[in-house]
Amino acid sequence: MSSQTGVQPLWLLLLPAPPLEITLSNVKDVYASTISQVLQKAAKISASLSTVTILDVALPCPKVSTSKSHHYTYTQNLLRQMYGLVCLQCTEHSIDVRYCNDVDVRVLLFQSLDPARPETSQGSVENSSFVGPIVTLQRLASCARPWQRLCAMNNDGGEVLLQTFLRLRNPSLEDVRDKVVIERFLPERSPPVSSSDRTLTSIDNSKPRACHDSVAVGGTFDHLHIGHKLLLSMTALATSPVVPSGSTQRRSITVGITGDQLLENKKYREHLQDWHQRQSAVQAFLSSFLVLDAPPQRISPDYSDDGKGTQERVVKDSWPSGLTIEYVEIFDAFGPTITNESITALVLSRETRAGGKAVNEKRAEKGWPALEIFEVDVLDASENDTSSEEAHDFQNKISSTQIRRRLGDRSGTADQGQ
Repeated sequence: MSSQTGVQPLWLLLLPAPPLEITLSNVKDVYASTISQVLQKAAKISASLSTVTILDVALPCPKVSTSKSHHYTYTQNLLRQMYGLVCLQCTEHSIDVRYCNDVDVRVLLFQSLDPARPETSQGSVENSSFVGPIVTLQRLASCARPWQRLCAMNNDGGEVLLQTFLRLRNPSLEDVRDKVVIERFLPERSPPVSSSDRTLTSIDNSKPRACHDSVAVGGTFDHLHIGHKLLLSMTALATSPVVPSGSTQRRSITVGITGDQLLENKKYREHLQDWHQRQSAVQAFLSSFLVLDAPPQRISPDYSDDGKGTQERVVKDSWPSGLTIEYVEIFDAFGPTITNESITALVLSRETRAGGKAVNEKRAEKGWPALEIFEVDVLDASENDTSSEEAHDFQNKISSTQIRRRLGDRSGTADQGQ
């Protein structure tokens, strides 16, 4: 769906610090009112312009312990509950592709910052250890992303964050900043103001997980939804963070995307996206928070030999920071994990745990080291006090099959296939 004006709406919602105990109920108490108001307004814009409004939701994440590890359990839970809340609000307010008012929500995490001592030098921005997926507030504020609307909570914590963000804006962006609409939304409940010394170590008792220089993830990624976004976000978090400019460290993310031939018998196949559409959606999402404003360099042909006699499609992006993302067409359950020995970690959903075991068995046959497995919990409406109908609608929003069905219902061309 393209915008009639030619410009896709891009909004930023700044949220104060999350509650100390991250549960869907607590997150809902703190953020639901604000997120609901912003989503409804963005959905109206989507419908009026016949496009999909992009909503970046940025909130503080307590500082990580080191540059080579992070508290995976805490961060996953935070993202999981935030995306779960977004899904609940979209369900409640009928925001969906079926109604042509969809909103593309992307949760961005930034390091907690003491508003009294913001780091404003460009050097600190350029040499930040985290240029995604967890960025500094300076980096977020200084990037050249052309947000047209800046949303914040209308309370003390929200105002402190908003004013700090505005002070950190790059002076060279003044022309862009002058065109940004600032809007405040009154929440039902005020979250606590972020503390500069609040660390993951102090609120998460789980052991930090080591980051990897080469991480893989795989899936169909048809009609990218919030379940996919959670999986891809955690893949980025399992990857070693971006290092200061000038470093020779190389890091890579390999995304295996199922080939079109394997999807011919999928339900509602008339509304399946082709490989390039699915790859482009994954690419846009990962790029949106991994490298905020630096365009990648395309460094590969569209097709390559996978070593098994098959011509697979490959798209490879590389950034000066040392990060490479390779999008590879796959024709089986293994993909590059059994053809590329340098991959050291695999991210998968808990429901596909058996697939990770199978991959490591194949690698063992080759005499290769096993991959470290990072599991991502599935989103589940049953954790919240919802009706059976609401829970059903929630699950439908994180099912590519059901998204295709709704598209078919809208157009009257649903074809179930097998």
